[in-house]
Amino acid sequence: MYKTFGFEPDWRFGRVALVEFSTPLRGKWAYLMGSFNAFNEGSFRMEPLEDRWTIRIMLPEGVWHYGFSIEGEFERDEENPRRETYRRLSYRFEREVSVAVIDAGDGLFHAPSAVHLYTVAGRTHFLLRGRRGLVEEATLRTNGKGIEMRRKAVDELFEYFEAILPGKGEVEYSFEILTHRGETVELGPFRAVPYRLNAPEWVFESVFYQIMPDRFDRGLPGTPRGLTRGEQFHGGDLAGILRRLDHIAGLGANAIYLTPIFESMTYHRYDVTDYLTVDRKLGGYGVFRELVEGMKRRDMRLVLDGVFHHTSFFHPWFQDVIRRGEKSGYRDFYRITGFPVVSGEFMETLKSDEPWAEKYMKLKKMGWNYESFYSVWLMPRLNHDNPAVREFVAEVMRHWLEEGADGWRLDVAHGVPPGFWREVRRRMPGEAYFVGEVMDDARLWVFDVFHGTMNYPLYELLLRFFVEGEIDAGEFLNGLELLSARLGPAEYAMYNFLDNHDTERFINLVGGERKYLCALAFLMTYKGIPSIFYGDEIGLRGQRGSGLSVGRTPMVWDSRKWNDNILETTRRLIALRRKSRALQLGAFVPVRFEGNEIVYERVLGDERVGVSIVYPENPDGCRFSVTELQA
Repeated sequence: MYKTFGFEPDWRFGRVALVEFSTPLRGKWAYLMGSFNAFNEGSFRMEPLEDRWTIRIMLPEGVWHYGFSIEGEFERDEENPRRETYRRLSYRFEREVSVAVIDAGDGLFHAPSAVHLYTVAGRTHFLLRGRRGLVEEATLRTNGKGIEMRRKAVDELFEYFEAILPGKGEVEYSFEILTHRGETVELGPFRAVPYRLNAPEWVFESVFYQIMPDRFDRGLPGTPRGLTRGEQFHGGDLAGILRRLDHIAGLGANAIYLTPIFESMTYHRYDVTDYLTVDRKLGGYGVFRELVEGMKRRDMRLVLDGVFHHTSFFHPWFQDVIRRGEKSGYRDFYRITGFPVVSGEFMETLKSDEPWAEKYMKLKKMGWNYESFYSVWLMPRLNHDNPAVREFVAEVMRHWLEEGADGWRLDVAHGVPPGFWREVRRRMPGEAYFVGEVMDDARLWVFDVFHGTMNYPLYELLLRFFVEGEIDAGEFLNGLELLSARLGPAEYAMYNFLDNHDTERFINLVGGERKYLCALAFLMTYKGIPSIFYGDEIGLRGQRGSGLSVGRTPMVWDSRKWNDNILETTRRLIALRRKSRALQLGAFVPVRFEGNEIVYERVLGDERVGVSIVYPENPDGCRFSVTELQA
């Protein structure tokens, strides 16, 4: 069941609720999962209280979807009769779940806070929330003037109204609301300094290029391809990236995000065995230094991938736990559920001479006594309640920032308590960019946790509009504006993408080159930090198969096989993004969102950029235009 234990002011969302979730006690461990953490274990661990698993968290008002994980098995809240099928294309989730409605019950709400009153690039945004269907008109009053507020978005419970004015200093204001019943209501006055997003300035000028090193290019013929068979190593390394920097810079991209580069057993390296060593299969530390220096000469930024939700089974800490059991000094570094952590049969199979693929599948069917990433034995989950783990993570992140990195993308960030990341970030330099992998509603993970997250809610809208055709332009706009209402200025620091190493290639999904370019035009002209995945610029398509490997096609360096139209269009769009402050930080002004046509402007001071995207049912009929308009 869930219970709301009152509401309290909050500097981010104006007001939040203290919500208790609980379920009858059973099993050795339990987690709360929901749309607030992409239904992932790890971040909200429940504690036994009398005869129930219980946890209390702070949530903004709204409709939230949730369930429980009991020893890795998903369960709905059997004490809550309200259920819905919750579906997310963006991370392939569809399941009947429980629904929590968090609502203080008032008709109108505003509080000076990060999402209700904020400044971006010399203008101030005012947001008013009303009960759905209550407000006929809303007027912002300040400096003796009345400004009509635009009806911005609507969700299950609320409607949102916005006004934008020039200026960024302290402001005194109030609202005048005409209800559908013909009543006039005043809200205010308020006097406050608008919130300003605390994010590195260089991020807003960036266009990212994401690389999975193993799949990009091989620059050192002598680097080993891998320690085991059956892991699909392609042999790419950091030297290969170094020699292709001019290609990346030639696109106009000025920041690179690398998937993990640290010592590991697999090609993807999301099972780290040594966080302080660059994988020798990638060329080692020396080549890393050359890459950093080459990027700095080109004024390019580097973001590394931090895998701190779990380690490899073969990490020395976990190996010590296997050997020494309860006497290990690292037993509290992991979520151990019993000793020994693996059986003798497990270790015998692991050490056998069987082919790796067959051996891995046998081990997968055996039991083990520790929590792991999606029940994968190779990736034991760290204990994030242990201060020593937090200290180690902070040391690793600081070390590589000192070695030349400019920021971190944090893997499975939604599977780690937000308070853990909050404490780590406080110890990091202000110019470093922190983006978390949060695959659903990001509200609990922005502002003082991460600068931004991987924008899966935006990706969800792109899939539903451009790929599936499930929503029309009007519904697409409402989705965009809901993201804006919920994230406020944090939206400008979100990491936006059409595809990445965990998705299918977007060009495959949309089924046509021109429709892909229409989606790319939107990405490059919308709020947030745009990125492309290696090979997007040449029309690289996904490989056959299923699962995560589909989008991880090896890069093609034979230019005769490149799509020149996609390449040149990508360059033009990136160049326009890089030179336009309006596209980087301007206000988003909808002009027309009807049927399959979207028209909007990005406006910053005297600079205006108009964007028009129109597509019929035929994907090859899509067309777009991006135009610099007269002020």
